[in-house]
Amino acid sequence: MLRLIRLLAALAAPPDTAHLVLVATTDVHGHATEWDYVADRPFPGGLARAATVIDSLRARYGGNLIVVDAGDLLEGDPFADYYARVSPRDPHPVIEAMNLAGYDVATPGNHEFDYGMPVLEHAVAGATFRYVSGNIRGLPGDTLAFPPYVVLRRGGVRVGIAGLTTPGVMVWSRKQLRGRIRVAPLEPSAAQLLPALRREADVAVLVVHSGMAGISSYDTSGVGPEDVAARLAQLSPRPDLVVVGHSHREVVDSVIGGVHFVQPKPYAQSLAVVHVTLRRRFPGDDWRVSRIRGESVSLGDVPPSPRVVARQSRLHAEVRDWAGQSLGEARGAMPAALARAEPTPIINFVHEVQRKRSGAQLSSASAFDLRAGFRDGDILLRDLFALYPYENTLRAVKLSGAQLKDYLEQSARYYATDSAGRAALNPAVFGYNYDMVAGASYDIDLRLPPGSRIRNLRVGDRPVAPGDSFTLAVNSYRQSGGGGFTALRDAPVVYDRDENIRDLLIAAIRERRAVDPAELDEAN
Repeated sequence: MLRLIRLLAALAAPPDTAHLVLVATTDVHGHATEWDYVADRPFPGGLARAATVIDSLRARYGGNLIVVDAGDLLEGDPFADYYARVSPRDPHPVIEAMNLAGYDVATPGNHEFDYGMPVLEHAVAGATFRYVSGNIRGLPGDTLAFPPYVVLRRGGVRVGIAGLTTPGVMVWSRKQLRGRIRVAPLEPSAAQLLPALRREADVAVLVVHSGMAGISSYDTSGVGPEDVAARLAQLSPRPDLVVVGHSHREVVDSVIGGVHFVQPKPYAQSLAVVHVTLRRRFPGDDWRVSRIRGESVSLGDVPPSPRVVARQSRLHAEVRDWAGQSLGEARGAMPAALARAEPTPIINFVHEVQRKRSGAQLSSASAFDLRAGFRDGDILLRDLFALYPYENTLRAVKLSGAQLKDYLEQSARYYATDSAGRAALNPAVFGYNYDMVAGASYDIDLRLPPGSRIRNLRVGDRPVAPGDSFTLAVNSYRQSGGGGFTALRDAPVVYDRDENIRDLLIAAIRERRAVDPAELDEAN
């Protein structure tokens, strides 16, 4: 009778519950401190601010907290560049900030490979948290370079966390990875690891350096699509939660097919904070997720962690001094504000350096940030980071007149027309994917449909014929097909010395000592 009473009491008792809190960042891009080293002023984000919120959540939730990152940590600002190429230290300062904040798990992003495998391997070795990836495979054995997932225990709950990276890295970093790394397509890799993850864990989390959806910025043949996170909700078994990265957007809490998706803002400007409630009927039963709720915590007004600031104060000062050094003089202001609308001295300067170095007839360049440029007077190193923020290298290709026109047609997709026929911008094309070619003259006729807008294309005093041949200086991202510029995919590379384009611009200013906008007219 006593046994029966206890059984009935257990049946009548409320179920056990557990509460987990998962905190996520993504696309930090070197922002370890609370400082903008390009603008030389405080930045409304950074891991130092994130650490303050993480510490507060840990004080509240104790051992039920999990902190993850979805990739693109090691490249993106002067702080990252300085400690990757100028003055490496152990541990890598970005990794050190994450160690101090108490991260648990991370997966690599595509930009982790920009500086080559040694920099990534050095950074990973200094991490006190675990790296996971279910689709980065080491060659020649084609075996996983990292564990596909880890299972963390939080108050008796098993939390499985797997990582995945967009396979576009095989296009953008092909040269660095050739013979060393293969990044497999994302969807089938997720499908392969999820059954084991679900068997071993009560909660299944995917940390994915891939956007929700959209057209890939490269030819996906043999590579796999770029942004497919939303498709993971269609897999069987499915994850409970997906942390999204790569696309620099924000997703507070989107639910697709019962799967929750979150994406914090880039540069550690916000944290995704996800509350997971689990239930079980009897002690010893498996836990089951009963509720997931995501929220975004902005970091703009959060004070930086004194612990992180104290540890990195000397590093911060070192980078600030380095970025503030004078390289030479501008004899007149050279803004980039109108660079996508007309020839400008600042972009002509880039063209001139690229053509002179590569010996190419033509040069292609983008205005990455219209706020960039040189002021009248001192040109500072940080001005070059604003002008050329990416770690692209210089290449030159040999292409036909037909390929040149196709290349320009792709660039012209940046423009559109509104319902009244007036010039407008295509919201599907980022400004950094609008290229301008020097050494050629051409018109963009927006009255014509995309793909047939380039008119009066000439090089020198001759119209360009499809069978003509030219050499074009171009950055490594574009030469690899990045941004959808497939016209260059099969063009033979005639110049490639692994020279960082920003380094070439810096060297040119130091050599000239003075840059005169009057000498950089549209003839470039």
